[in-house]
Amino acid sequence: MQRASELSPLVAESFRSSPSSILASRFRWSVLLSPLLVVSGAALLFTLAYVMQHDSLRSSVKNLKGTASTNSERPEDEFFCGITNHETGYIKLPNKDDHHYFYWFVESRSDPQSDPLVLWLTGGPGCSSMTAILAENGPCLVLPDLSTKINEYSWNQQANVIWLDQPTGVGFSYGQYDSEDINVADNIYWFLQEFFRKHPNLINREFFVTGESYGGHYIPAAASHILKANMLRHLHSNAIYINLAGIAVGNGLTDPEVQYQHIVDMAYNSYNVSLLDKQTIDGMRKAELVCRELIVQCQHEKSKCLDALSFCSETLEAPFFQSGRNPYDIREPCTEDNVMKCFHFEHIEDYLNTPSVLDKIGVNLNKLISWRECDATVGAQFAFDQMVSSTNEVEFLLDAGVRVLIYAGDADLMCNWAGNEAWVMALDWSGKAEYNSVPNRPLVTSEMKNAGRVRSFENLAFVRVFNSGHIVPMDQPAVSLELINKFLQNKNL
Repeated sequence: MQRASELSPLVAESFRSSPSSILASRFRWSVLLSPLLVVSGAALLFTLAYVMQHDSLRSSVKNLKGTASTNSERPEDEFFCGITNHETGYIKLPNKDDHHYFYWFVESRSDPQSDPLVLWLTGGPGCSSMTAILAENGPCLVLPDLSTKINEYSWNQQANVIWLDQPTGVGFSYGQYDSEDINVADNIYWFLQEFFRKHPNLINREFFVTGESYGGHYIPAAASHILKANMLRHLHSNAIYINLAGIAVGNGLTDPEVQYQHIVDMAYNSYNVSLLDKQTIDGMRKAELVCRELIVQCQHEKSKCLDALSFCSETLEAPFFQSGRNPYDIREPCTEDNVMKCFHFEHIEDYLNTPSVLDKIGVNLNKLISWRECDATVGAQFAFDQMVSSTNEVEFLLDAGVRVLIYAGDADLMCNWAGNEAWVMALDWSGKAEYNSVPNRPLVTSEMKNAGRVRSFENLAFVRVFNSGHIVPMDQPAVSLELINKFLQNKNL
């Protein structure tokens, strides 16, 4: 038996069996507010009852533009770096009257016939995953002049990957806006059911839910919903079993009660960036106590949640916005009123509103005016949920043997590494004592680079990534790719 300090962060068979802003945006606000997706038994029963009555696939999805065996470039794919083994389109959600989810699916560069399937969810709430595929971890990056280049660090190096626009109304997805987290989890489940019906060759693959930022709410909720639906699948044979293997969240908001107690910690950062004076810090420390109490009340009284969001944002986040630094990457200056402009993603918006691109990816122009990186109206639907904790879902997943990777770039203020490390250590699961007793160790890459710190035990790992802000795949692409590949392959980090 391996010593605890040597254990993979993934499921070790000797231990477990598998399961049968008010201010800125997390990519949160400067525009948006938002949710915890809690899966209820009622929603799961509805899910399976619906399967019993509706067996046919209803989808407006386009055909794959190419297959893994197609090596020659085609003119119609030049807009996407000449890549042919990808598919774009819509899936109409069968659990809703008029919800259409847009996705971009890219096959693995290695072995698409056996590599796992990964779902990517950008946070917000209300921000599009199309930004991620074109500027972060997709196979083709769009440059400021709207030209494109191959991304050698794309996450589809050893995985088949879906980038999904959700909730309804985000990016190219359309329909009546969702207003509760439970709807989001159920919608993701239904999207996957229909996606697997279209791609039956992917049904038995290991499946991972990944993402960043407000994905810290989306991902645990969606994964726990999938796991519970799998457990009830015996009620009807037409429900497709989803081989859930793990979740990975980057710089996420998962446990606000714990994380907001560590925001002020970033005033003393490893980059020696001066952000606050002592008087301001002292005032913020006092505000932490009130913030925490409001968040605790929010867990039981939903009417308190907006108060918690307002107070905590105004007293613990707003002071940092006066520092002239980007709160999502304190290494960088930012003087924009809308901090999202400091990421300079304007070219992504231009690219995704180009008529020829819209035509090639099959966007329904009758339903959409234009693509936006983030939609404030969508985010506002979840204003009462942002301060609700998602840790119950994470604990459920861990005790079911699902692999969990939490990573955080250490230059991010908004969902900082210290708060993420703290909530992971506070999780109440069967391996808590052993996990917390394991010392963290250097994260050493294949090129012998000291890229961060890692703590892992059994199927849980936390990684602090050096020299990265909120968006690790963009700031540290090589480290990000190596990290996710090891995670997918159940290797030691």
